[in-house]
Amino acid sequence: MNCPQCNSEMEQGFLQGRQRVAWVKKRHNFTLLPKPGEILLANNAFGDFLFPAWICKQCRMILLDYADKADCKG
Repeated sequence: MNCPQCNSEMEQGFLQGRQRVAWVKKRHNFTLLPKPGEILLANNAFGDFLFPAWICKQCRMILLDYADKADCKG
């Protein structure tokens, strides 16, 4: 896959983390519960998350696929 920003070849891998991750419009100070228009990508208080992702090391952009996580509930 080529980077949409600089057109360099992107390296495939995974974005991995723990507990909860969300796409938000503005920083949440206390909780990571999504507001309207935001997406909770993973919610696992006792485990981690793993998303297929591609990284461009030239412009430092990461693209991830959350297609199988779209129905994640808190």
